[in-house]
Amino acid sequence: MFCGTTTGRISDLTDEHAVPIWARDAFDIQDWVTLRIGHGPDSSTKEQVGRIRHLNIVLGKQLCQRCNNEWLAGLERAVQPILQPMALLTEPRVKLDTAAQKLLAFWAVKTAFMLELAFRRNHYDRRPIKGYLPTDLELAWLWAHSEPPPRSMVWLGAWDCQREVPVNYEPSGAPLPTEDGARVAGHLTTLTLGFAAFQIFTVDFLAADQHGAVHWNNRVPDTLAHALVRIWPQQLVPRDISWPPRAFRREDWHRLVTWEGKLRPDEPVP
Repeated sequence: MFCGTTTGRISDLTDEHAVPIWARDAFDIQDWVTLRIGHGPDSSTKEQVGRIRHLNIVLGKQLCQRCNNEWLAGLERAVQPILQPMALLTEPRVKLDTAAQKLLAFWAVKTAFMLELAFRRNHYDRRPIKGYLPTDLELAWLWAHSEPPPRSMVWLGAWDCQREVPVNYEPSGAPLPTEDGARVAGHLTTLTLGFAAFQIFTVDFLAADQHGAVHWNNRVPDTLAHALVRIWPQQLVPRDISWPPRAFRREDWHRLVTWEGKLRPDEPVP
């Protein structure tokens, strides 16, 4: 999937755990996890669609041994000591330098891509609206550069999960105007791991360039700016950031996901 290799046998392909094992161990989930899917802008309206053991969301037989067991395993080893205290909120304040910000942004984009691909390949996916499906070029970019693809943006915040919701994932449509009028569909995906909240803007950067798409607005609505800080692309003047900012409340989820209703969460996605 990432490196494009066609060597080896199909039986050698590995399963990718979209929610990393270290996170599942840290949450110490001993029993079944309930999966709920929302069907509209009212985030309180959710359908229970299944139960899985230990938050084990798997993308089956898509990664070669080298990509999974060396490259991605190395990423998870590097990000765990940074992200685990944030997800569990075990420390009152975390200082993130520019290297940590880049690592978290890379991890967030990779994880959002893997979750979407895993959801689409599992029988319990009855979402009426799908999230962003990464292109082969974007996956190859991650593998070659170990950073988010061009035109990607990542913000970091905190969400009050009340120690009840280990993972939340919701995309909103964020289309880009183009010079030739072609439709280039970007997405702003909101992903939470425990208390840590990421917002990830992604778009087919090749199509965006070919059709003369504008660069997506990177200005967070004023009412949300206090709670979101951009960690990718990095600022021209590098700076450390302190986490967490003021956390979003559970009832603020829809405001966060849609940037105060400016984005369209119900836009159909191919």
